[in-house]
Amino acid sequence: MIASNQKAARGASDVLGFFYGLWAFSALGRSSWEYLFKRDVATYVPAHLSTFVGVLYIFIIVGLRKRSPRWWWATLALLAVELAGVLIVGTVDVIWRPFPYATVWSNYGIGYFFMPLLLPFVGLYYMLRKETRAAYG
Repeated sequence: MIASNQKAARGASDVLGFFYGLWAFSALGRSSWEYLFKRDVATYVPAHLSTFVGVLYIFIIVGLRKRSPRWWWATLALLAVELAGVLIVGTVDVIWRPFPYATVWSNYGIGYFFMPLLLPFVGLYYMLRKETRAAYG
């Protein structure tokens, strides 16, 4: 029974890791393109935010792979930062439109099919499950 719970927890972790990897690649690709080809813009804040998001996603992937109590807490905190970021940046962008071009979190991730809004909820649900907590020790 314990082995099957750990396999199930690992399988869900692998699926989450796949999607976070896909979005990390996308966010870092977006910011790289913006740094390389967007000239004559007033600010690079959207590119900086996209870079931050990509790096955040990479750390979340590491947290999903490492199984220790310390990494459980770290991953939980990273997911909370992601959720706060997408809610804050998404709301600010909807209300004021302060950025000259979109970020990963603009309009709650509309350019990414709202996955930046959905993933932290799924990740937090996964991390807070009793089986996942047991798998992390």
